[in-house]
Amino acid sequence: MRNGPLYWIAPALLIALLFFGCERTPGGKLYSEALSEWRSGHLVRARALLEKSIRRRAGSLDNADAYNRLGLLLWEMDEIDRSVEAFTESCRIDAEQVGTLGNLGVALSAQNNFENAEQAFREAALLEPNDTRPLIYTGRVYMQNRKWEDAARSLHRASGRTPNDPQLQTLLALTEFHTRGSAAALQRLQSVIREYPGYAPALFNLAALYRFELQNPTEAKRWFELYLQKASIVDKFSALARAQLQELSDEAATTGIPFTPPKTADRTAAEKNFQAALALHRDGKLKEAVAGYINALEADDTYERAFYNLGLTYYASGQMSLAGEAFTRAIELNPAFVNARYNAALVDHYHLGKTEEALSELRIVLTQQPDYQPAIDLMNQIKDGIVE
Repeated sequence: MRNGPLYWIAPALLIALLFFGCERTPGGKLYSEALSEWRSGHLVRARALLEKSIRRRAGSLDNADAYNRLGLLLWEMDEIDRSVEAFTESCRIDAEQVGTLGNLGVALSAQNNFENAEQAFREAALLEPNDTRPLIYTGRVYMQNRKWEDAARSLHRASGRTPNDPQLQTLLALTEFHTRGSAAALQRLQSVIREYPGYAPALFNLAALYRFELQNPTEAKRWFELYLQKASIVDKFSALARAQLQELSDEAATTGIPFTPPKTADRTAAEKNFQAALALHRDGKLKEAVAGYINALEADDTYERAFYNLGLTYYASGQMSLAGEAFTRAIELNPAFVNARYNAALVDHYHLGKTEEALSELRIVLTQQPDYQPAIDLMNQIKDGIVE
C-alpha cells in the first residue's frame, strides 16, 4: 500500500456525516415540547424533555424513535459516546430501523469502532436493498479502516444503483487508487469532472493526484486553482490548496538542475546509480528516479545518458524547464545525440514557446540523420502550424 499522497487525497473524499431520518413520530406533549425546544436551539432543555418523555413511555415501541432522536441531539451536543448508547437502545427496541442503524454506524465510526460500524451498515443494507446510503457508509468505514478491496466492492454495489452520483464516484476513485493504481483513479476523477465540472472534491483530489503521485506540477497547479474557484467554503482544504500553489510557485522560481558536480568523475559509481534510477523510472517512481539520476551526475557530470534520462523523467513529471535544461546538457556533452536534440525541440515548441529554437534543433537532427522520422513529423507539424 502506498502512502505518498494519501494524506492529501483521503480527507476530501470522506463523505460528510449525514444522518438518516426517522420514519415515525411518537405522540405526546413532552415529545412535541422537546422538538420545539430543539428547533429553538435550546439543546439542554430539549434533551431533558426527551429523556423525560422516554421515561414516561417505558416499554413502548415509540421509544425506539425517541431514542433515535435523543441520539441525534446528543451528537449535536458532541456527546458521541452517549449518542452511541441512545442509538443502540433504539435498535434494541426495534431492530429493523434502517435509519437508526445508519445513525449508529456513523456514531460508531466517530469512535473508531469500525468493526461494529461495519456491522450496523451491513444490517441496514440488508433491510433496505434499494437504499444506497448504507452501502456508501459501509464503503466509507472500510476506507477508514484501510480495507480497500472491501470498500471498492461496497461502493461498486452502490454505484450500480446510482451511477451518476459524483460523491460516490469520487470515493470510488480513492479505492481504485489503492487497488488498481493511479491511472484508474485519474480516469475516474476526470470522468467525474467531465460530468460535473464544478464538483470541488473531485477537483481537489485530481490536483492532489497530479501533485503527489504523478509528479506533474503543471497539471497540479491548474486543478488547485480551479478547485479554489469552485470551492464554496473556506476550510482546511482550501488552505491546503493555497499552500500547495505557493510551493509550486516557489519550485517554479528555482532554476537549474539541483546537483553538485563532482571534483573527480567516477563513471563506475555513476553507472551504478544510473541503473538503479533506470529501474525506478521503469516502475513509474519518477521522484525517486530523478534523485537517482542526479546521484549519477554527482558521481560523473560528463555522463550524457544520465542527463538525457533525467530530462525524460522531468518531462514525465511536467517539469518542462528542467527537462529542456537536462536535454541541452546532454547535447552539450554529445552534439550527435539526436534523441536528445529531438526531445529538446519537442519541449521548446510545445511547452516553452520557443518554436524557432525547436526548428533549429530539428534542422541539426535532420542534417545528422536525414531519415529520423519523429523529427520529420515534428518539423512538418510546426510548419503546418505556422502556415495556418
